[in-house]
Amino acid sequence: MNNLNNDKAILIAEIGGNHEGSLSKAIDLMYEANENGADIIKFQSYSGEGLVNKKLNKERYDHFNRFMLSDDQWHLLAEAALKKNINFSSSVWDIHYFQLLDKYISVYKVGSGDLNNFKMIESIVKTKKSIILSTAMSDLSMIKKIYNFVTGLDSQIVKDGRLGILQCSAIYDNPIHSLMNISVMKTFKKEFKCKVGFSNHAMGINPSLAAIANGADILEFHYTDNKEKEFRDHKLSFDKTDLKFVSKFNNEIREIMGSSKKSILEDEASNEKEFRRGVFLNKSLKKGDTVNLSDLVFLRPQAGISYWDYNKIIGKCLKKDITEYEPLSFDDFKI
Repeated sequence: MNNLNNDKAILIAEIGGNHEGSLSKAIDLMYEANENGADIIKFQSYSGEGLVNKKLNKERYDHFNRFMLSDDQWHLLAEAALKKNINFSSSVWDIHYFQLLDKYISVYKVGSGDLNNFKMIESIVKTKKSIILSTAMSDLSMIKKIYNFVTGLDSQIVKDGRLGILQCSAIYDNPIHSLMNISVMKTFKKEFKCKVGFSNHAMGINPSLAAIANGADILEFHYTDNKEKEFRDHKLSFDKTDLKFVSKFNNEIREIMGSSKKSILEDEASNEKEFRRGVFLNKSLKKGDTVNLSDLVFLRPQAGISYWDYNKIIGKCLKKDITEYEPLSFDDFKI
């Protein structure tokens, strides 16, 4: 993808570590997510050595090493995507993986934990590819700092539609959806004028639907084929049923939202006369009689004079005899 311009939200299926170190599972998940509506399939490329200080957190160091793929496996995975014309992406968490996978990556995603990884972000921006930034654990001043850094390196990145900023909350598998703060997207759009979206860490699909309905240009979500597995990310992931539903919603929502211009639609015109009320006499009057409000009744269909204009005939004299319920015309009155 040359940019992030699209007529609907770009759906990014984050496989992340849900393959749990298995190349075959990574390929299966990639194919399944692609077949069920994802526009981009994203992974996370890391090693324990390049990410975690093992002296300070041996458990996390071992976790990332257990879930990592070898360099050869990354090439096989990326080539599998290429053969199927799948938009492949991965959050590269050190320069080794950037160099290993750059030729395959269509869109770069920088996770919230690397939002201040200036050296890595500089390397990514210099590729001139699209870059998406997640913003959990950040306030607006932090985001402005990295936005200014990125746009300072590439002054055309916003104009070209190659920069996206995602609202994200680093609160995992939490049922309290208000913590997702999807309305922050409006702040991003006003402040940065770039593509905006939502990176989902909530349980269920409703926050993602809300993001799409509120104009998200990008929606990222974790993806799995089994939400019941022990690893945390599986529990907050979409499965293929979720993805099919969200993809269908995404395809329909722009059409449903329609135009912001309020006017009478062509298909409504015939209904207006049937559903709106017209002005009629509730009794027969003679030529020269003055019409008072008490002489009028307002009924469907809107024939003759519309209820909108009833006040224009109050106190006016009839130019001819009119029977009750006969459609009225302004020509019937001395206006």
